[in-house]
Amino acid sequence: MATRRQLPGSGETFLDHLGHFVPDMDAAHRALARLGFVQTPYTVHQTTPGPGAAPLPGGTANRCVMLHEGYIEVLCVVDRDHPTGARTQRQLERYTGVHIVAMTDPDALARRDRLEAAGFETQEPVNLRRTVPLANGGEGMAAFTVCRTPADAMAEGRVQVLTQLTEELVWQPRWMNHENGIVALRDVVILPEDLDEAADRYARFMEAPPKRVAEDMIRLELARGGVVLTTPAGAARLFPGAAVPPVPGIVGYGLLSDALPATRAFFEGRGFPVRDTGPGLACLALPASLGGAWLIADDEQAFPWNGRAAG
Repeated sequence: MATRRQLPGSGETFLDHLGHFVPDMDAAHRALARLGFVQTPYTVHQTTPGPGAAPLPGGTANRCVMLHEGYIEVLCVVDRDHPTGARTQRQLERYTGVHIVAMTDPDALARRDRLEAAGFETQEPVNLRRTVPLANGGEGMAAFTVCRTPADAMAEGRVQVLTQLTEELVWQPRWMNHENGIVALRDVVILPEDLDEAADRYARFMEAPPKRVAEDMIRLELARGGVVLTTPAGAARLFPGAAVPPVPGIVGYGLLSDALPATRAFFEGRGFPVRDTGPGLACLALPASLGGAWLIADDEQAFPWNGRAAG
């Protein structure tokens, strides 16, 4: 499959990646391998205080599943005394699963100015770094500029905007093809305490108008992917059999397969029960070591928030 465009152009925002917080990285690594994913090496995050400054430990570490569009990140805490490590640990103690929603903008610093104009308090931009092995040997340094809000501004998770500065290091072809046939990340499903309040807040944060797709479900569309806001009852309909996290939280997300029947057969052959939840649509509740759930389709219109009635 040819590599598709990873980064947004001027005036666009993409859903870049989602992050699972896990208590045991080795167990999460084994689960992802059984699910058929190639993973990037275990890497400790670093931050750079300023131009020319030496990198400092960032409090967390990760592995990633790189897709032809977007990616999935799995994070663990390596330093509970570090501010980021401590915040990650507090979120992890609520539930294992998805806690990061990262959107990518060509200019995160300009986006930060617009967020403040839209009524959001923002933190100082984070110059996030992590070492990346190269296919021909040696290492590179993946770089990101990340704009975050305080924890209470987006209570559902760590919702942030970033700019990818080293696309060629992050999306290396050797990591992007998976035997399960999963190729792309799509909408994330979020559980706010108040649906209407959250719709207004996410509309200002995402610069996207909300669209009610069911009585208890609202979607905000980006240039690629989007955010679906719903209730615990709505989440239970979307992800039957999956554990619904406490509110506020993030329950799961959509993935595109290059051939849904083959993807389903692969997962079932590995012992993962898959449920049909609609025409051309399947649900998989993830192992407890990862948390969360997936809706999988090979056609965008099969997702409930895009095509058929959501409830």
